[in-house]
Amino acid sequence: MRHRLSGQILVGATLLILMLMILIPLMVQWSQDESKWAVKDQQTTTTFNLAEGAVDRALWKLKSSTATWAAAASGTVIAGYNLDVVYADIIGALYRIRFSSGPSTNQVTVFAEGKDLKSGQVRAISGVYENRAFPGPLLSGGNVNYAGTFDAQWGPIMAQGNITISGTAATRYFPRKFSKQVVTGTSGNPRDRSGINPPNTDNVEWWSDYPVPDLPLLDFVTMRSSASASGTLNYRTNDNTSGSGKCVGWSGMGRCQSAGTTAAAHVNATTAHFFNSNNHAQSKNNRLWYWDQNLIMSGNMDSPGCRRLGLYGTVIVRGNMTIDSGDCYTYTGPVPANAWKEYAKISAATSDTATTNQYPADNGLRTNRLTFQHGSETWTGGPISGNTDVGIRGFVYAGGNMTFNSLSDVAGTVWVVGNVVNNDSSGERVLLFYEPNFTLPLLNVVLGRVTWDEVSPTSNPWP
Repeated sequence: MRHRLSGQILVGATLLILMLMILIPLMVQWSQDESKWAVKDQQTTTTFNLAEGAVDRALWKLKSSTATWAAAASGTVIAGYNLDVVYADIIGALYRIRFSSGPSTNQVTVFAEGKDLKSGQVRAISGVYENRAFPGPLLSGGNVNYAGTFDAQWGPIMAQGNITISGTAATRYFPRKFSKQVVTGTSGNPRDRSGINPPNTDNVEWWSDYPVPDLPLLDFVTMRSSASASGTLNYRTNDNTSGSGKCVGWSGMGRCQSAGTTAAAHVNATTAHFFNSNNHAQSKNNRLWYWDQNLIMSGNMDSPGCRRLGLYGTVIVRGNMTIDSGDCYTYTGPVPANAWKEYAKISAATSDTATTNQYPADNGLRTNRLTFQHGSETWTGGPISGNTDVGIRGFVYAGGNMTFNSLSDVAGTVWVVGNVVNNDSSGERVLLFYEPNFTLPLLNVVLGRVTWDEVSPTSNPWP
C-alpha cells in the first residue's frame, strides 16, 4: 500500500514537472512578446504624436497671416510646406508637411507625417481646415443672453462667456450652442446642471467648457476707408431739416414720420438716423456702411412704398445700434449645406424626422434645401410667409449694445460686443438666418477643423 502511494506521488510529481517544463517557456515567451508589444505600442504612439506635432506647426503657419492662408487656399505652393523640407527640431524625430487647396472653397488640406528615428516608424495625418471667422448667426466675445423671441436658424451660437437661455427661447432646442463657460436654461427646460464640471454637453444641443474659436480681428481702418470712398461713412438722414420731428429723405422717397409716431425720429439729433434704407439707391449693392458712433435704423411702418429697413451689405456701428423699423427686403438666398445639423432636437418632444418643413428649408431627415425665399416662404410653426423678409442681409457689427424697438430680421451674422435687448411688443420672433456668404478684411485667421484622419504615409524617401 505504501509502495502504491509512493508511486502515485512520483507520477504526480513527474506530471507537474512536465507541465512546468511546458508552461514556463511559454510564459517567458509571452512575457517577452508582451514587452515587445508594449515597446512597439509606445513607439507607435510616439510616432503618431510626432505627426500631430507636425499638424500643429502647419496650423501655426496657416494662421501666421491672412496672406499665407489666402495663398494656401488658392493652391499656391508655400516653401517648406510641400514635402520639400524635412524638419528636425524635435530630438530623435523628423517630420514634413504639405498644404493643398480644397476640397471646397476657403479650405486647405493639411498632410503631415512624422518619423521616429529610433524605431524607423512613420505615421501620417490628413486634415481639412477652413477659415471660420464667422461660424454662425450670433457670436460674442462675452456672454449671450438668448431670450424671448430671438430665434437663430441654420448655424450655431458661440460665446467666449456664458450662454443663458431664458423665456420662450428655452423651449426651442435649436440651434446648437457652444460656450467657453457654461450653457444654462430654465428650471422647466434646463441645460447644463453641473456648471463648468462634467458632464459638459448633451451631445445634441449644448456644449459647455468648449474650445470656442478665437474671435476675428476686424480691419476697421480698411473698412472705414472703403466706406469713406463710397459715400457710406457716417451716413445720416436727419440733418438740415425743416419742420418739427422730420427726417430728410432723398430722391422723393419721403421723410421720417412725426416724433410722436416713433421714438427714432428727432431733428438734428446727436445720434445718426438712417431712415427708409430699403429705398436708398445703394441699398442692394452690397456696400460697406460704417458709423463711428451710435446709429438708429428708422422707418415708417404705415407709409406706402415700404419705407423701412432693407440693406444688403456690411453694417459696422462702433457704438450702440438701434433698430426702430420693420423690414422689407425679399429675395431668394442661400442656405448652408449643413444647416440640418442644428435641428437634431427641435423642441423637448420633437426631433428632426423625414417630415419636411420642420424648420426653414427643411427637406427631410438630415437634409435641407440650398435656397430659401425670404418674404414668400415659411415653415411649420414659423411666422406667416410675408414676415420672413429681412432688414439686413450680410454682416452686422455693433460695438456697443443692440436694441430692437421694432421687428426686423437679419440674414448673415450678427456680432454684438455689448448686450442685445428686444423691446418689440408684436409677439413675433426676431429671426437670425445664418448666411455666411460675405467677405471682410480681417487681421487674423480663425481655423476650424472639418475632417481629421490617419492616412498612409507617402513613399518619398527620408534623409
